[in-house]
This record gives sequence, C-alpha cells and structure tokens, in this order.
Amino acid sequence: MSVNHKTDIVRIGTGIAMAAVIVAALYFRGFFLLGIILLVCALALWEFFSMFWGPGQRIASRLCSIGLGWGMLILTWMNRPQDALVCLGAGFVLAAISFLFRWRVVEEAFEPSGLFMAALAYIPLLLLPATYLSTVKLIFIIAAVSISDTCAYFVGTRFGKHKLWPSVSPNKSSEGAVGSLVGCVIFCTIYGAIFGKVNFLAFIPLGIVINAFAQLGDLFESALKRSAKIKDSGHLLPGHGGILDRADSLLFAMPVFAVVDQWFFFF
Repeated sequence: MSVNHKTDIVRIGTGIAMAAVIVAALYFRGFFLLGIILLVCALALWEFFSMFWGPGQRIASRLCSIGLGWGMLILTWMNRPQDALVCLGAGFVLAAISFLFRWRVVEEAFEPSGLFMAALAYIPLLLLPATYLSTVKLIFIIAAVSISDTCAYFVGTRFGKHKLWPSVSPNKSSEGAVGSLVGCVIFCTIYGAIFGKVNFLAFIPLGIVINAFAQLGDLFESALKRSAKIKDSGHLLPGHGGILDRADSLLFAMPVFAVVDQWFFFF
C-alpha cells in the first residue's frame, strides 16, 4: 500500500469521525451544538497563538482571548449580539493596555497586542453565524465547504500540475482549485433544488461565491503558516492537521453566506 493511499485512508477516517460529530451536533442542537462551537473556538485560538508564540507562551493572554471569544459566541447564541460586540471592544481595550505598557519597544508592543485582536476577529467573530443559522443552512454551508476542500485535495493530488500560488501554498494547484469550484457548485445546485425556496439556478452564483471565499480562507491560513514556518496549525486531526486547518475555509465562507442570507432568501 502506497504512502499516499495510507494517507487518504487516514484522512477519510478522520473526516467520517468529524462528520459524525457535526451531524450529532446539528441533530441535538441547543447546548450540544454550542459546546462544539465553543470547543472549536478554544482549540483554534490556541493553535493560532501557538503558531507565533510557541506552545507554552503567554498562557494568560490565550485564556483571556478564549474567555472573550466564548463570551461573544454565547451572547450571540442568547440573541444578544450587541453584548457580543462589547466583548470584542473589551478585547481591544485589553490589547491597548498591553500596548501602553510596552510602547517604548515597538516590537514588543505591536506583536502581542496585534495578534490578540487579530485572533478575536479571525476566529470567534467569524464563527458567530454558527450560533444562529438554522440546521438546513448550517448543513448547506458546512457541506459546501467540506466538498470544496475534498475536491481540491483529491483533484489536486491526482491531476495537479500547475501551481496556484506557490509563494503562499506550494502544494495547491490550479487544477485543484477548479475541481473545488466545480464540486461546490454542483453540490449547491443539487441542495438548492431539494431544499431551496428559489429557482435552483440561483444557487450556481451562490456556490461560486461560497467557493471563492472558502479558497480565500484556505490561502489566508496557508500564508499564516508560511509566515510562522510551520506545515500544520496542529496535529489533533490525523490526516488533516489541526482544528484551524479544517476550519480555515469555513471561517471565511460562513460569514459571507450569513450576509447573503440576510438579503436573498435562498432557504
């Protein structure tokens, strides 16, 4: 059995396990779904900080970020989004205080304060729609992004010959990007034909938009890893890397879908 075949089996097995957890969370919803969202937020924040600070550095800042991120998510889940923004504002105040005590040394002042705020904006803020989107909509966006990632991986590893953006992600290919787009659009169109409230053809441009932002999110996290000189954000998910490696596309695609959903009633 080749190494690539073994890697694919591990990757598929991990993917099935993650899918089972997601299905259970969407079935039970309530506190179970909220708990999964909070867990993803905490692990993704920890991985994000570990990219730049090392595994055991600035524990207090990490815990504070997780607490504020959880506050944003819980308050939004409780239909109090205005209070969730207060948590984000509180994060900025704490980052400003940290900067105030370090401002004489620019590197020590901007780096921790900037990363602290970037983490809050990147992970819990972009995760907020997961706390209020309906089950049909969550299944749609999660499945669309998962299919985009899966098609990109399998098409890219088997047919990829032209690098998409080698300075950002040397392993991603243009062929994989096209496969990702096609797979996402096909899924969105079929899902829309079954569950949608509008003509299924309207789901074609929606699929294009979702895929574009999913790939953008993937490339953004790849750039973060390149700047930190690491291959994966973590090792929690065999064959996939870390939580942030799996959530990167969803973090960009889900807020865009949530915004579109406010203006165009696809479901």
